Amino acid sequence: MQVHRVHYLSHRLLRGVLLVAGGASLVLGLLLLGLYRDQLIHERAAVSMQLNRMLQVTWENAMLKRDVDGLRDIVATLGGMSGIRDVLILAPAGEVRFASDSEKLGRLLPEIAQATSLGKPITRFESSDGREVLRSINPVPNREACTPCHGPVASKPINGVLVIDYDAAPIRKSATHSAILLMLAGTAVIALTLLTLWLLLRRHVVVPLADLDATTRAFAAGNLTVRAQAADNDEIGRAAESFNAMARRLSAQISLAEAQQAFLQTLLDGLPDGVRLIRVADKQVVLANHTFCQQVGQAAEIILQQACYQCGYGRTEPCVPTLMVCPLVELKEVGGSLKASHYLKRPDGSVFHAEVNAVLVEFDGEHGSERYIVESIRDLGQMSQISHEQRLSELGLLAAGIAHEIHNPLGSVRLGVQGLVRELHAGHITRDQIVEYMELIDQEIDKCIAVTRRMLLLSRPPASSLQLVVVNEALTDTLMLLEFDAQTHGITQRFEVPEQPLRLLTDEADIRMIFLNLIQNAHHAMANGGTLDARLFATEGHAVIEISDSGTGIPDDLLARIFDPFFSRRADGVAGTGLGLTIVRNFVERMGGTISVDSTVGKGTLFRIRLPLAETTLENGG
Repeated sequence: MQVHRVHYLSHRLLRGVLLVAGGASLVLGLLLLGLYRDQLIHERAAVSMQLNRMLQVTWENAMLKRDVDGLRDIVATLGGMSGIRDVLILAPAGEVRFASDSEKLGRLLPEIAQATSLGKPITRFESSDGREVLRSINPVPNREACTPCHGPVASKPINGVLVIDYDAAPIRKSATHSAILLMLAGTAVIALTLLTLWLLLRRHVVVPLADLDATTRAFAAGNLTVRAQAADNDEIGRAAESFNAMARRLSAQISLAEAQQAFLQTLLDGLPDGVRLIRVADKQVVLANHTFCQQVGQAAEIILQQACYQCGYGRTEPCVPTLMVCPLVELKEVGGSLKASHYLKRPDGSVFHAEVNAVLVEFDGEHGSERYIVESIRDLGQMSQISHEQRLSELGLLAAGIAHEIHNPLGSVRLGVQGLVRELHAGHITRDQIVEYMELIDQEIDKCIAVTRRMLLLSRPPASSLQLVVVNEALTDTLMLLEFDAQTHGITQRFEVPEQPLRLLTDEADIRMIFLNLIQNAHHAMANGGTLDARLFATEGHAVIEISDSGTGIPDDLLARIFDPFFSRRADGVAGTGLGLTIVRNFVERMGGTISVDSTVGKGTLFRIRLPLAETTLENGG
């Protein structure tokens, strides 16, 4: 396993400070050593020059007085002084004429004589007889008093060269010792300065940065409540304040994102259809609502760990696209959608038939733009059951009304037939009486035929083309079909229709279905009885239908949802399908009309439908 070392700023600063201190001390020592060496050479050169001048004066006096022995004694005396190794007097050509060491007399040292060819004194370190010396070379200029022996000044500018060799070892030792002392002193000063700098850096830089680093690490690890300390109003303190401000905003954004995520999950869980979100790149299910979990019989925690072909299909490998319609394969463009029929499998082995509606969407994620498939899964078996239950409920209400509507006329027919038979057997009936009985029977049969006609108009399939429908008849027929249900629940049905027929260009089954749903809903709202008012009138080229009840009313928070699919809040406490008003609104909008509702809790509800008359539709080119 690879181990990552943690690099601390304090360690790097300490190493840097030590390197700077060591380097500065070394450079300072070398600089001081060179300076002190030059200073010693300069001082020795000055002393040498003083000795050379004294010797030069003595030499000149001795030469003028021709006191050669005295000059030799002076040279020997100087050569015996402490720190002086040799004293030499050279001829201009470099021959040693006088020397503190007699063995060097007569030697030729032209390189020394030539070193002062410009007539200037020189002091430098050189090697003499295997030992290092500090050599001072001083040329003695020719003078007028010396021309008798040395010749004219113009041709013989130098009478000789004075050379003094100092022992270099004590000089270098003294220079090194002094340089070391100076270097140690400089190092101590630099160390003290750097220690002070280090303490200041640690207090004002390293420690605040370490605290800020620990805070950022804790924040990155998920502790959104941690905040940095900002003691000083400097760059680091302001950086800590900026981090705290960023942390507060980020915490707020994360909390908002979590709240939105929870809201989205709650919204999805409230949908009657199963919903799941699939990441196209790896076929992973990243979101699933409560309905889908119930459909496939698995918990959300398990579903979100599976691929799309595992949850719902029970496969260990991706689905074969040639054997089924796979949205991940079929959908190529963002926004594209498809509808397919699939058989989904639960862990217990049971299978259910589902309708899958899929859409391809694209979101910006942490790894860039990513594509997802949004699937809406509808259990067709459950929908069939709901539709069947709704149909049975509606048929039950209608059957009761139809039985009542047909039973009374049939009872009258039976009484008429029995009376006619009885009178015929008795022989007391006349021809006019027979005709009267037959007319009564015919009227009651017409009533039965009218009821069956209304049922046929309501239940027949939609026509392929629009037709002229008299709204007056459709409304009164529907009220008559539901009259028995109204009487059973203590509801009084009243209606007001104009004498002249109002015609619509639409499908008659649709308009009758609208009236049936609205009137049934009004009955449900008056579980303890009440009054239903149906009113029809024309205005501005439109037919207006108003159906009101004196029921419980609809609260304001539910009023905006009554047209939503599967939303049901029946006042009689019976569970409805929540599709009646959705169907009504769809039919009304398809006819080019509008529907509105006004309701007051405890007083009742009024539905108002506005539909264009046939004349208006034709004028508008409909």
